[in-house]
Amino acid sequence: MNLDFITRHRFISLGLAGVAALGLLLAVARPEALGAIPFLLVVGGLLYAVFLFASGPLARLVARVGLSVRWKVLTAIGVTAGLLVGVSIINIAAMDYMHQELHNIQALENTRPADALSAVDELESKQHGLFGLTPLLGLLALPIVLGLGVAVGWSVISPVRKMSSAMRSIASGDFSQTLRVDNNDELGELASRINDTAKELGQLHEATLAEERSRALRERITQVTLAQEEERRRISRELHDGLGPSLAAIVNRLRVCQHLVRSDPLAAESELEDVTHSLKGQIQDIRHLILDLRPLALDQLGLVGSIGQQLERFSKETGIRTYSNVPGELTLDPLAEVTLFRVVQECLSNVRKHASASNVELTLQATDAGLELSIEDDGRGFEPNGMNSGAGAGGVGLVSMRERAELVGGRLSVESARGRGCKVALSISAKEVEVGAHSRPVS
Repeated sequence: MNLDFITRHRFISLGLAGVAALGLLLAVARPEALGAIPFLLVVGGLLYAVFLFASGPLARLVARVGLSVRWKVLTAIGVTAGLLVGVSIINIAAMDYMHQELHNIQALENTRPADALSAVDELESKQHGLFGLTPLLGLLALPIVLGLGVAVGWSVISPVRKMSSAMRSIASGDFSQTLRVDNNDELGELASRINDTAKELGQLHEATLAEERSRALRERITQVTLAQEEERRRISRELHDGLGPSLAAIVNRLRVCQHLVRSDPLAAESELEDVTHSLKGQIQDIRHLILDLRPLALDQLGLVGSIGQQLERFSKETGIRTYSNVPGELTLDPLAEVTLFRVVQECLSNVRKHASASNVELTLQATDAGLELSIEDDGRGFEPNGMNSGAGAGGVGLVSMRERAELVGGRLSVESARGRGCKVALSISAKEVEVGAHSRPVS
């Protein structure tokens, strides 16, 4: 008998332990009473069988009866009381009859001694008749009362346990499980209401999640729209304030060259050289504008190559030394590539305009948790507390970078202090970035 058997059959185990203890006591105290042990084993086995039947088929039958729990309990109490009263009446009647017969025998012994012996024989025969069944009726009433009580109790306890477990699941947020209770009473009705409530809560939960997703999607669409509008305003300013007047000036100088060609060819040639040089500068500005919109290197060289090219161009134009620590090969989905590149681009632009730095260090690494990008300079720094409101150096740009990071489920942090440079860190969870999803290898 192993521990698992004892656990699953604890009632049998307790009964056997009790019989063993009783047998040990009888063996020590009264060895002649050991013959009662088989009888006790039979009675214990009978009671256990009654318990199994009462807690199984009989309990299910009681549960399906179309009465309230109150009437089921009252019925069980009434049946128990009726059996006890009936057995008690029979016992009292038998004892009264035997008491009366004993008085009659005593009277016959004094008056007619010869008839007393026959009266004793008659009493003995009746004792083995109906009245002899009185102890047996008492023993039969015991399992009936026990079985009925266990059946009614089990028909209540079992669904209550199931409902308690279901309520714990609902409280933890699991609305998918269905509570199965066979009771055809208040408990069955309560279980049905719990199922209906769980279904309604599940629908409400799904609706809430759908509303949250819809709101998040609207917010992201708004952020993308605002970013697009900001990009369009920047391009408009570049064209209106820079390229437009420059081209207009070149047109005027070309008209001057038309008049100088005939009157002063050397001056016209010199002016054309200046116009050519100016046009080259405007062409370079247009290329920069195009690269800012969608760098061709991002399609041709990939993210790592584009970052390297951007750092090289930044160093040549500003004289600021750049250091990079990037992987030799990295493949990402297109949205993550653009986001990372734009953050690098915006950080370098802020360093160029505001930082007065001498060195810039860029680090990009892929980990099990996702992607980590950091850009650090040794410039004059600033107080990042007002960045959300757009205050401070580069405030609008930092807000724009944070919005871009949120579009891919990333998190942007800024560490800076006046005179101590600035460090911008972007982390994107691996759940949000499809590493290796791009069809083109990036190297």
